[in-house]
Amino acid sequence: MHWSASAFPTFGMVIFSAILAAVIVGGIAWFWLRGRVQTATPSGRTRDVAPVETDLPVAIAAVAVGDLQRRFLLHALAVADDAPLRVQRAVVDDVDAALTRADLSSRYTPRRPNLLPQLIQSVNDSAASSRSIARIIGSDAVLAATLLRIANSPLYRLQRQDVQSIERAVTLIGNDGIRQIISAALVQPVMQAASGEDAVFARQLWDYTLVLSLAAADHARSMEQEDGFAAQLAGLLLGLSGAMVMQATADVLARSPLRTREAGTLLEALERCTVPTAIRIAEHWKLAPPIMQALRDVDAQVPTGLARSLHVGRLAASAAMLHAGGRMSEEQALAALSTKLPPHVVVWLWKRVNRQAPAGNS
Repeated sequence: MHWSASAFPTFGMVIFSAILAAVIVGGIAWFWLRGRVQTATPSGRTRDVAPVETDLPVAIAAVAVGDLQRRFLLHALAVADDAPLRVQRAVVDDVDAALTRADLSSRYTPRRPNLLPQLIQSVNDSAASSRSIARIIGSDAVLAATLLRIANSPLYRLQRQDVQSIERAVTLIGNDGIRQIISAALVQPVMQAASGEDAVFARQLWDYTLVLSLAAADHARSMEQEDGFAAQLAGLLLGLSGAMVMQATADVLARSPLRTREAGTLLEALERCTVPTAIRIAEHWKLAPPIMQALRDVDAQVPTGLARSLHVGRLAASAAMLHAGGRMSEEQALAALSTKLPPHVVVWLWKRVNRQAPAGNS
């Protein structure tokens, strides 16, 4: 074949370009393979890499004025509404894991109170006398004392003088009222078991839970034509689970390496873990399906039935506690509730929950 002289430069450039491209591709492949080899140990495991600090606090936005639930939680944590909030995501993840693991269920999911089924059966029995119900309650001195204290609180008091006997309390309050008080009295010891800096939060949470459960029960009966006792018991479980979340968070923070107590972390743990923990407790106690369904739906965009009653109870209890704590005037509380509830509901609900400090302070 005959080649012209002018063809050689062009042919040489083609050869040179091909060689250069091969060198570049080979170099890239060599570096890629070298990286794969160096990141593997002789046993086939990846080499140790410097850990990423996932538990460094991350700043989050301030709580909105109209967010009653969050504002109450900050109030209970003794934190100002406009305080800077930071969240340790790894701590919250550990709390969620601790509350989910079955091997910790005995610590974080309390046993169903032994007297609860017996008491509910007696109260639901139309033939049961106030004396027989009082006898069951009186068999537990702590329960009896707690029940009388709740019965004489502003939320349940029906007369000026204190009720001195269980039998009198049963007679005055009636079956519906006594069922509510019994359930509250059975969970109070668990909720108020905290000590140290968590004790203040526990007292606030208990007062809030009493108001929440009462408001939810009233709303269920009056507005939803649902079982008020089921709504009340679900409300109590929300409060009880909040106490469990705080206990789990304290345990996680006490582990090595020790980490600082951040209000934002506590807030996020409560918001993320309270409802799932309440559902686990309800399942553990084998409560009725409507109660568990209400807990599953309480954070829905448009809750219905018992879930709506729980939602309303949380709003009303938050407003009442903020008002009682001096963080919200009555006008502000009513205005905040009116943005979320019909006016006629706000009026009667506020009359029901706007009382002096509940039984936790008596």
